[in-house]
Amino acid sequence: MSEPAAQPLLASATRAVRTLEDLGDPLPADVTARLSTVGGSTSDAERSREVEQLLRPFVLIDARIDEQGLTMCTPGAAPPRLVQHGWRSFLVRVANPHRIEAELFAMNKGVYGVIDHVSHAARIALHDSLTSVPRIKTAWLEAKIAASGVLSGLEVEYKVISLYSRDSGALPGGLMLGVADRHNHHSLSRSPEGVAGFRTSFEDRDHSASFEFECAPARDIQFDVREPDGSSCMAAITVRDAQGRSYPSKGMRLAPDMFFHEHVYRATGEVIRLPDGPYEISAARGPEYRPVRFEATVDSGTTTIPIPLDRWIDPASHGYYSGDPHIHAGGCSHYSVPTEGVTPETMIRHVRGEGLWLGSVLAWAPCYYHQKQFFSGKSISPPAELEYPDMQEAQGMTWVPRPTDRDGESLLRYDVEVSGFPSSHSGHVILLGLTDQDYPGTSIIEDWPSWNLPIMRWGHAQNALVGYAHCGIGLAVGTDELPNYLIPSFQGIGSNEIIVDVPLGAADFQCGTQFAPAAELNIWYHLLNVGYRTLMLGETDYPCIYDEGPGVGRTYVRLAQPPQGAQALEAWITGLREGTSYFGDGRSHVFDLAVDSNLSREHTAATPGPVRVSATVAAWLPEQPPPPSTGRPVYSAPMGWHLERARIAGTRSVLVEVLVNGIVAATQELPADGNEHEVAFDVTLQNSSWIAMRILRSVHTQPIFVEIAGQPIRASRRSAQWLHDSVDALWKAKSGFIRDTERAAAREAYDAAQAIYVTRRDECEAD
Repeated sequence: MSEPAAQPLLASATRAVRTLEDLGDPLPADVTARLSTVGGSTSDAERSREVEQLLRPFVLIDARIDEQGLTMCTPGAAPPRLVQHGWRSFLVRVANPHRIEAELFAMNKGVYGVIDHVSHAARIALHDSLTSVPRIKTAWLEAKIAASGVLSGLEVEYKVISLYSRDSGALPGGLMLGVADRHNHHSLSRSPEGVAGFRTSFEDRDHSASFEFECAPARDIQFDVREPDGSSCMAAITVRDAQGRSYPSKGMRLAPDMFFHEHVYRATGEVIRLPDGPYEISAARGPEYRPVRFEATVDSGTTTIPIPLDRWIDPASHGYYSGDPHIHAGGCSHYSVPTEGVTPETMIRHVRGEGLWLGSVLAWAPCYYHQKQFFSGKSISPPAELEYPDMQEAQGMTWVPRPTDRDGESLLRYDVEVSGFPSSHSGHVILLGLTDQDYPGTSIIEDWPSWNLPIMRWGHAQNALVGYAHCGIGLAVGTDELPNYLIPSFQGIGSNEIIVDVPLGAADFQCGTQFAPAAELNIWYHLLNVGYRTLMLGETDYPCIYDEGPGVGRTYVRLAQPPQGAQALEAWITGLREGTSYFGDGRSHVFDLAVDSNLSREHTAATPGPVRVSATVAAWLPEQPPPPSTGRPVYSAPMGWHLERARIAGTRSVLVEVLVNGIVAATQELPADGNEHEVAFDVTLQNSSWIAMRILRSVHTQPIFVEIAGQPIRASRRSAQWLHDSVDALWKAKSGFIRDTERAAAREAYDAAQAIYVTRRDECEAD
């Protein structure tokens, strides 16, 4: 066989050597220097031989691709030395005499089917079972092609493979390279064996490279997480090496560590196993804390790394207690079997790590039958234990969970989201505070009603708080105006049927803070404008819409006592129904919204005239907009709520707005400096009205209702007409999904809602 052309070979080798350097495993300086001087007056063949001779000692795998795209791998000359819980990178020499252009990926004997560009490779490849201990135990090695895995069609080129070892000691392992059609990249990620153009002979031992790896041990590093008052707690901790790789490896995680997180949740005294080296560490406990970031080096003298948290606001000191009414333990991004998901012992760790007082864990269709076992009709605060000890022992998770001083401040309550049920087309219903999870007369979810009103009434019969999830989905109309009068298509799973349920007394709230405010708040504003007391809550839908963590959207309720014990959620719900609350992203807060110094939700006045609207407002932004984050994203979603989106350009300030009947009546710029500011506005009411305060895209209060001269709030004929006409649009979009046996009752309910809107329209005092 002729020597490969020198110039393209040298270019490929140089790129690979630079990749090794970027990954923290550079070649010796003299080798790099000699590589840079290859050339001169020597022949093309001599230059090629010189490149090959220089790099041969650092090649871990020699791979040859035949005319069918099958790869044959043999061990190279590089010593197969790895480090536990760390990455090591090596050269791969690829002989490609048939000049196949394809995508190169890495696999290993422990986790068959691993693909280089999927960071959570081991999780994808593990068998769909929660009892696969033998497979987990053997899946100690993660392999991926670093940088570009695209083969350019050269006869010989160099790539870089990175290897991660979960374990230490002398370990046998096999490595294999495969190729795939570049145009099927995404399909390959999901199912390599079934993709056209995929070629592997991994099951044939003759085609894999076998090694005896020497894996140096890593160290268990304790994290001493502390609140500003010195108390112990749980926090979200992100550990990255100089190449930006997260620890522990996302591909090797089991609950409570999630492969879709950059961070892990650790309590004071708990550990992460790290190899020696420098790291960037960041920590926070939800948006009420400034992120803590620092550099640390792990070496033989390192046993503990202190994590002093930096809390900038404590709503509980004002009597406000946070909750996320919409999180899941299964069915979405969860590892292993989504239809089963994780246990309360994992969910409480996540809720504590985000500084939430309450998390409503909702069973929905994909995980309903498994997760309903955790429903008790009570709030619980379980110990944050490792939930599957045999699996975790097989995975090398030997650290011991630790209790903290703040554990009792966080509770879970298991309830239901009616999602993936026959009525889901009408909007996903959330039922909070149920005493019974099974709809009467049903044995499977397919037996449930095909529209929501009967479900809402059943929830109310249990004194549950009932409403709608992710309210804005399908309700955007191409404008940011609030309120607006464009009729949406109702083609999504937002709070569709709420416009029928509210006038019939069957819905209490909708949830948002996930998408554009105009899509989420418009129905709410219209319902308030015709006199309804509908609530709005902040939610996350973790980890379905957002998998960053619980509490991306949250709701704060003012209570005389912290929500504790078996009836914690019921106390929180009572506060929602009767008292003061607000919702948002937790980066800004509005405490004690009052009209004429009165915090009550309901006010009366004898005559029109001025009122004083006051509150204590606090917000925190960094002095300058942050650069793109290497840890948690600055923005939680492309269209979601985040205080950074409220920043007045060129300043550290945001705009506080007072609303009267959904219209901005007064504004004030507020420095987002983390301090509490007393704000007050004088506004004039002409008619019975609702009043609220907001920082758009960050925080919004529940309204205060002011009835003048005994007249109910009827603020807008246009709102009443919009609601009436929207019922027609809703029926057009959704009636075909309602069972024939239920459609007549649904039509009757829709007609009744429209009749109520007509009556309220005629009672309105203004257009």
